[in-house]
Amino acid sequence: MKALISTFVLFAAAMPGIAQTPAGKPASPVAEAAAAKAHRQTFSDAGKAALAKSKEVAAAVRRLRGPERVKALEGAASAYDGVVAAFPGEPAVAAVAAITAADLWRQQGSLPLAEKDYLLAAQLDAPRYGQRALLGAGDMQRRQKRLDEAMATYAKVVAIDGGSSRAQDARLWQARLLQTMERIDEAIEAFQGALETADPGSETVEAANFLALCWIEKGDLDAAGRAIDHAEQAVGTMGEEDPIVVERLKKALEGMSAKKALQRARDKHNGAAADAIRLEAARGK
Repeated sequence: MKALISTFVLFAAAMPGIAQTPAGKPASPVAEAAAAKAHRQTFSDAGKAALAKSKEVAAAVRRLRGPERVKALEGAASAYDGVVAAFPGEPAVAAVAAITAADLWRQQGSLPLAEKDYLLAAQLDAPRYGQRALLGAGDMQRRQKRLDEAMATYAKVVAIDGGSSRAQDARLWQARLLQTMERIDEAIEAFQGALETADPGSETVEAANFLALCWIEKGDLDAAGRAIDHAEQAVGTMGEEDPIVVERLKKALEGMSAKKALQRARDKHNGAAADAIRLEAARGK
């Protein structure tokens, strides 16, 4: 995980337009907004017209289903890719086209093409699309089973703005990938880190749930129980007055998959212990 932290800092320093503090950490939201505003470029009339024309092509997708929808998504994504190619001298126009094409390719199922456009959007307009596009690229790499590359890309997402919801998603995916690779101790450490950076609401519930499941896989049921307890205590001390939010968080707590998994694991453990006792008693007769 230390290597990942180093990657965060190195990437953030290399990304153009990303405001940094002297320590290499992302600057405040105000500083980042100022950097994004300074970086923003105007759209030419030709660029606006090209984007508008591609938007018309994409609008037809909403009315379609099945194979026709897939074909229409391909056409819309290709239209936006055409805008990228036609406006190499206008990064602002090309970036909008690239991120939109990436989302369309993602829906269409062409993961490599989506990844390519996400990475291009991050390169063309880092202040506006860097984090969003890199998170998308990491997702595409993960879904293509290129796990090491996805880990590195998620690290870049966190480096840009560690306090954002996208960074939290990236942390959880890093931890889940470590778990998939059967690096359980590292996964537990990563989930714990994600829990520590989570907000006290839904993010805490989600991170605690994953952490508890990982502890269950490792076989430490007491630690899993503590993770669940942490989520319940964090939500209970929020002091949230909005009844809709309160109800949503209660449902999230009740729906934690780790609760049922922990109960099954405990039942299995207790059943095995009971079987052992009966076996020893039978041998003593």
